[in-house]
Amino acid sequence: MLTMKAQCNLTDAEKYFREHLGVGDYYMEGQSVSGQWFGKGAEALGLTGVTGADEFLRLCHNLHPQTGEQLTERMNNKRVTVDKEGNVHESANRRVFYDFTLSPPKSVSIAALVGDDQRIVKAHDEAVMVALRELQSYAATRVRKQGQSSWRLTGNVVGAVFRHDTSRALDPHLHSHCILFNATRGFG
Repeated sequence: MLTMKAQCNLTDAEKYFREHLGVGDYYMEGQSVSGQWFGKGAEALGLTGVTGADEFLRLCHNLHPQTGEQLTERMNNKRVTVDKEGNVHESANRRVFYDFTLSPPKSVSIAALVGDDQRIVKAHDEAVMVALRELQSYAATRVRKQGQSSWRLTGNVVGAVFRHDTSRALDPHLHSHCILFNATRGFG
C-alpha cells in the first residue's frame, strides 16, 4: 500500500525526523534507524549513503546541505488571506517534504519479521527502490513567468528512505518512509 502526506510545517518536519524517522521501534529508547539518501537530485547535492541529521534538517530549511545556500525561490512559510467577513486565515504556503509510505500486506510483515525471512525484507527494499525510480521519472517543477504557470519535467528528486519494522501499536509492520523534499532541479 502507498500513502502520502505532505509536511507543510517546518517545526513539525524537524520533530518528525527526530522523533519518528530516525527512531527504530516506536517508544523504544536508544534505538535508531539509518535512512539512505535517494535520487538524482540528492546525488547532485553530494548526498549518498546514510542520511545524516544535519543534512536532512538543512534540507527541511530549503538550504543546500553543504553550502547553506537557498535551494528554491519559495521561502514563505505562511500564506495570509482574508475572507468576505474580514476574518484573517493563515495556512501553510510551502511544503517542506512529502512522506510516501510503502507498506506490504500484514501477512507479508509477519512472514518477514516474525518468521525472520530476510528474503522478504530484501524484496520489500527492492520494491521500494523500483517504485521510487518510477516516481522520480515523473518529478516536475512549477514554472511561473509573466503571470503564467506551467510544469517542467525534471526527472530528479532529493529523497531519503527509512525502513521501519513496527507499527505504533508495536505490531510487526514492515514499511518504508520515502521522504521527498520539495526541491528538484529544472533544466533549460
